[in-house]
Amino acid sequence: MKKIILAAFVISVAGCAQIPTLPTSNNITWLDQGWTEQERQKFHHHSQGTMTLPIPYEWFAALEQPGFTLFESKGLIIENGYLARLGFITGEVTPYNQAGLPVGFSVDYNVTNPAISKTTFNAIGLTCAACHTGQMRVNGTSVRYDGGPAMTNLSELTSVLSIALIETYVDDSKFKRFSQRILGITNTENNQKNLRKSLKHTLENQLQGIVRLEELHLAGLRGEIRKDIKENPFRSRIKTIKDIIQDRKKATTEGFTRLDALNRIGNAVFGTATGNLKNIAITDAPVNYPHLWNTSWFLWVQYDASIMGPMIRNSGEALGVAAYVKLDQNAPDNFNSSVKLDNLFWMESLLGGTIPPTRDKKFYGLQPPQWRADIFGKIDGKKHAQGAKLYAELCQACHLPPMDSEQFWSDAYWTKPDERNLSYLDLPIVDINYIGTDPQEALVLINRKVDTTNIGLNTTVYLENKEWFTKSPVYFGSKNTDCKPVTVVDGKAELFSLSLGATVQSVNNHWYKTHNTPKSQQNKMNGYRKNCLRAPFAYKARPLNGIWATAPFLHNGSVPNIYTLLSPVQERPNKFYLGSLDYDTKKMGYKMIKAKGFFELDTAITGNSNKGHEFSDTSGKGVIGRGLSEEERYQLIEYLKDIRVVDNNV
Repeated sequence: MKKIILAAFVISVAGCAQIPTLPTSNNITWLDQGWTEQERQKFHHHSQGTMTLPIPYEWFAALEQPGFTLFESKGLIIENGYLARLGFITGEVTPYNQAGLPVGFSVDYNVTNPAISKTTFNAIGLTCAACHTGQMRVNGTSVRYDGGPAMTNLSELTSVLSIALIETYVDDSKFKRFSQRILGITNTENNQKNLRKSLKHTLENQLQGIVRLEELHLAGLRGEIRKDIKENPFRSRIKTIKDIIQDRKKATTEGFTRLDALNRIGNAVFGTATGNLKNIAITDAPVNYPHLWNTSWFLWVQYDASIMGPMIRNSGEALGVAAYVKLDQNAPDNFNSSVKLDNLFWMESLLGGTIPPTRDKKFYGLQPPQWRADIFGKIDGKKHAQGAKLYAELCQACHLPPMDSEQFWSDAYWTKPDERNLSYLDLPIVDINYIGTDPQEALVLINRKVDTTNIGLNTTVYLENKEWFTKSPVYFGSKNTDCKPVTVVDGKAELFSLSLGATVQSVNNHWYKTHNTPKSQQNKMNGYRKNCLRAPFAYKARPLNGIWATAPFLHNGSVPNIYTLLSPVQERPNKFYLGSLDYDTKKMGYKMIKAKGFFELDTAITGNSNKGHEFSDTSGKGVIGRGLSEEERYQLIEYLKDIRVVDNNV
């Protein structure tokens, strides 16, 4: 009875996870982007070495969906139909996905996480595809494509998992069904007791983790935790959940297709891995999952063009989604991790291709999805030609000329060939004081400090430290990378940007050493680029090929479609919902549908501003071009469906 009362209390304060019910479609089309089916399947489930879900795979497969029923199970979380409601694409059993998990999940068998246990277990984690596989629904057809922003809700997945674990622990009926699935014929009373102890231990760690992640933005929480926390820490932490949830408004909810990836990486590396609560930052800089096609050949990556080395970016991302890492200067295996650099290199090679794009003036690897007339409707030729003129007038100064033009492949935008005759696209970066879009993501690297005491950093990275906008709010680069070596060491209040770059570099160095990787192979895996870092108050402007498949728009996903992006700010919606897969072919974005479980994006909340990048006849910060008539907006939309050189005499 006490457990049932506790369960009712927990659910009353935490609430059942609110996830939408989405229509299904048997008419599924994967757009052709230059990958074979085998390459696609492998990319979807190829492990980065992450342990994102803090439980064994067998537990995840046995957990029931949140919510109590009187007599029987509601169904299992692992069922594809349930996870599809969180935006995950249904998977199928293949040699790369033996468990039949949704796209973006992988299982690493017989691994060890010394932070949890010395024994081996089967870990379940997320792959690149969890955030970078797009989907939409058009006239009953489910359209899917690789490298696009995923319509997933990762924070809600965490909530679902937490509630399911709590319910399993406190409800005898759920626990009995859970233990039967886990133990099978060994489901003895003694083994059940041991399983319950393991479940309690996991919950204690997880709930303690919740308090850690929220502690810095819970006013006075530390003083409010009851004195009996030592005597009964599990129950005391349960009692703090209500306060935690109520105060989460101080953080910015990410919702579908967005994540504050940078702050979460910092929290995972410098907070969770080190156990230093002072290093936990609130999540208030959400970004839309970026699209991946062509990015392997960009000189600088991330929205703020802050990282040069592709392996630094990828390894750091793996650490952010809970790869194990040892950060202790006194440990003989310091900087040891579960990150799989060889797998990350394979994925980067698949994305970018192995042939330099400048050889034949085209990109290899993953291609952007193409607008198909049989699915989305025929492109209006006249409007397309008129839109090409508008693009040349208003867009290409930042987003570059069409990729099939001679101008795009000129020396103006590419670095000088290096000793391997490789050139990289040096994208323009645009001053936020000019573009006027939400600054939160850029401010993370500029302002955040971390305590790295006792991590053991004594690591060389490279720093580009220059004035970017001395003459123009759009900086096109010098074409000669000016990166100077700096040594990063431990300290109590160090720049997050340099400390993260140095920590990831140290993790990578440890992997190369333990795997006896020759220097030549290291250089190849590093993309022949230095770990050069910078933190401009700016965002990069990338080519817009395939942009029609990357809604919502702006870096933080605060604008639902291209039509509203081309409109004055006062005409953009202040609030709209994310979660629907229904695509608006006219306005070019997901339809703004309100439904149970969908996420309401409020642009008044920190990190969610929809201002800037404005076309208006007024002047001021963020106005980058003249106002457009309704007809002109639709002409530009028509051109963005297929960006290429057109005959201006049409």
